[in-house]
Amino acid sequence: MKRGLFFVLLLVLSVATVAAQSVPFNGLLCDMDGLGIKAQISIKGSEKRTVSGKDGKFGFTNLKADDVIEIRYKKARIVVAVESRKSAKIVLTDDYKLHSVTDEAELVAAGMDYVLRRELPTKGGVLTAEMIEREGFSNLADALRAKATSLVIDGAGSVTIRGVNSIGNHAPALIVCDGMEVSSINAVNINDVSSVEIQRDGTLYGFKGVGGVIVIKTKSGAKR
Repeated sequence: MKRGLFFVLLLVLSVATVAAQSVPFNGLLCDMDGLGIKAQISIKGSEKRTVSGKDGKFGFTNLKADDVIEIRYKKARIVVAVESRKSAKIVLTDDYKLHSVTDEAELVAAGMDYVLRRELPTKGGVLTAEMIEREGFSNLADALRAKATSLVIDGAGSVTIRGVNSIGNHAPALIVCDGMEVSSINAVNINDVSSVEIQRDGTLYGFKGVGGVIVIKTKSGAKR
């Protein structure tokens, strides 16, 4: 009786362990010649995001069958439905439009090791319009200081992210508002802000992002 109970418990634990395992989604983003494309990639309606590498590889864990992948490259925005796929080779045309999406058995077989870094750690919307309204901040610099202790903001509105290894001794963070670079956090009207995200890894922005990136979305920009 005890032996039978032991095996039942072992079976239950095994099933629970399998259910708890992360399921990888492996992606490859490339051009018509098969060359990898480095781009910002996220899952629409969630905080899941990552970047594809120089070879075009990217990955997520535990995507739902009806999730939608959103790719931002140059000024283009491309959406791809997951449609229960466990992998996808996404090919873009020369003018940054979607050419094809195909399942790739080799990507599936590569498993979790295919992409070493999947979803990027993020504070998501570290600051939202609701927080600003609720707590009555009068300017964006004060709001960010209160909500993110890792930030150092000087009087000119330059932002430094503590803990980011950067060239040139604590390079200031790049500030991007609705996709456009701005020189100072003070240049953004707090009443226009929809959300602010701190990205410690600014490699997607090249040398300018070496000190990290402050990504601001305004209420008008979020509707586009």
